[in-house]
Amino acid sequence: MKKLIISLFVVLGLCGSSCSYLDMSPDLGIQEEDIFTSYNNTWQYFQTVYYREFSGHAAGSTVRYRNIFMAAPMIMDMNENRYSFYVFTDAADTGRKGGLSVKKGSFNTTFQQFFCNDAPKGRPLFQVMFEIIRICNKTIANVDRMADATPEQHDDLLGQAHFIRGFAYFTLCCYFGGMPYMTETLGADDEWDLPRLSAYETFVRCAEDFGTAYEYMKAAGTLRRDGLPGTEGNLTSEGARYPNGVTAKAMQGRALLFAASKLNNRYGESDWRAAAEVCAEAITLAGEWGYSMVPIKNWSNNFTVGPRTNEQLWAMAHLGKSNGKNGRTSCLLAQPQNNHSKGAGTCPTQNYVDKFETKWGDPLETEDDRRAAVAAGHYDDQNPYANRDPRFDLTVVHDGMKVEGSAGSDVINIYRKQDGTYPTSKVSKNNRSFGWPRYTSTTAGHSNTGYYLRKYWDGKYNTSYLQIDPIIRVAELYLNYAEAVNEYAGPQGTAGGLALTALDAVNKVRERAGMPNVQERFTADRDTFRPRIYNERNVELAYEGHHYFRDSRRWRTCEQSMTQKLYGMDIELVGGKKKYTRFELEDARQPTWKPCMYYFPLPADEASKMKNFVNNDYWD
Repeated sequence: MKKLIISLFVVLGLCGSSCSYLDMSPDLGIQEEDIFTSYNNTWQYFQTVYYREFSGHAAGSTVRYRNIFMAAPMIMDMNENRYSFYVFTDAADTGRKGGLSVKKGSFNTTFQQFFCNDAPKGRPLFQVMFEIIRICNKTIANVDRMADATPEQHDDLLGQAHFIRGFAYFTLCCYFGGMPYMTETLGADDEWDLPRLSAYETFVRCAEDFGTAYEYMKAAGTLRRDGLPGTEGNLTSEGARYPNGVTAKAMQGRALLFAASKLNNRYGESDWRAAAEVCAEAITLAGEWGYSMVPIKNWSNNFTVGPRTNEQLWAMAHLGKSNGKNGRTSCLLAQPQNNHSKGAGTCPTQNYVDKFETKWGDPLETEDDRRAAVAAGHYDDQNPYANRDPRFDLTVVHDGMKVEGSAGSDVINIYRKQDGTYPTSKVSKNNRSFGWPRYTSTTAGHSNTGYYLRKYWDGKYNTSYLQIDPIIRVAELYLNYAEAVNEYAGPQGTAGGLALTALDAVNKVRERAGMPNVQERFTADRDTFRPRIYNERNVELAYEGHHYFRDSRRWRTCEQSMTQKLYGMDIELVGGKKKYTRFELEDARQPTWKPCMYYFPLPADEASKMKNFVNNDYWD
């Protein structure tokens, strides 16, 4: 008997005009039952997971993605509201005040539509990911029907289908928690009203899909799709757009790391050991296939210039070049850089700036930390940007810095004169105002913290260049390994047959940045070393890929970071000398934390369609 349950999984293609992706005849000139009889037709069907778009939008519009790149953090950030996920955390403030409602614990209708509704300017992430999952399931179920595929084509297609399915579920689990994990194409006679898995179970299933993808890609000879460094095709092959076997192994390690984390862990140290073993395999595999951390002088090439480096295992280059007057990029770059008067921007807080150590490796996160650094002669609170981790200047725009990248540029001025005015800064021969009176507008993209984001800016003004979203890169592999190994074996522990200890892995990332080894006082045991692992991850992956949004939740550190006061830096020129003063941001820009905020809720009209699907708690 046909089920009469009308579930939210109608998005998987049983009905509705939004599911026309299965009606391939307009594009391929064939009926659905004939799609899987040849490799070319099957590939044309499957590759919609990479290329399918919304209809009715102009070329280059970031609101047109209806494919797996909707799950790319940068595309999620490039929304009509112009808020990146970092402003939902203690890491950043934003010029547009409306973006702060999520930080305050209000997941209102606007954001629910952004995630879940098929609105013209929205990002129906939930719906699109399940559409993609159905494409993957249908491909896997029918791939053996291809009469003309080579064994390599057959296995590579299966590998990609398992990878994309795992990536879609991984994305959903990060934002909404555990999901029903469907691996078959369900029809009207099948039971659709499925209960949710836990987040732990979902991440483990994702890891299984990534592991299966790796095995198929290994058999297909697609562990890497472009040439090795120094050979023809390196970084230029069109195939690099698609995930490869090394990426699959790396994502398997990340999924197991998330499963083992404090928010989700089920079996204690054994979960960490399982993650560590796979993370070790990923490091070895990446090295064998020519992936490595680029020198610090080229570090920014991971995020601008691009589109690819040998550090990126898989990356998304924004299709529409970020023009100086383009509002789409204003989620990252506030008004002085992007020339968009209502650009929100990701404006770092002083709290996050304090995560960047001195060049001697002294932490600066607490008052005690800073006093100790002052006593050592390593820090001056009236010259706070001197002698810092080199990644600080590559990540954050601050007063007095020289932005490399264009002729006709001078130092950035954010300070305030004694008469209350702010000097301009010359960027690409244009005078721009980085300093700005605080709280004077609820929509302007000027910073209220005294900082702007540097990581995705090429240092120029009103130019076009690519902004790149590294989905996963080599530095993360070492940080994943270090975290997992430390949790079951401590700083001197190892995994996967590597001689590399957890401490070695962190120090390898620091060495590339020109930083010294972690100070010995922080390496005695698992508990004393853990905060340094977290901090290294926060610095290396700062404002990149929603890492901090996801990490602070899986670590359960939000309970502390989202209940502390957020600060900015006020700089005033007094008697010809700059005076630096930390100040609390206004109450409206302070965070709130409630246990329900670990996951976003689904709209009630979606979740209520299934009796067995228990929705997340609502925030309001």
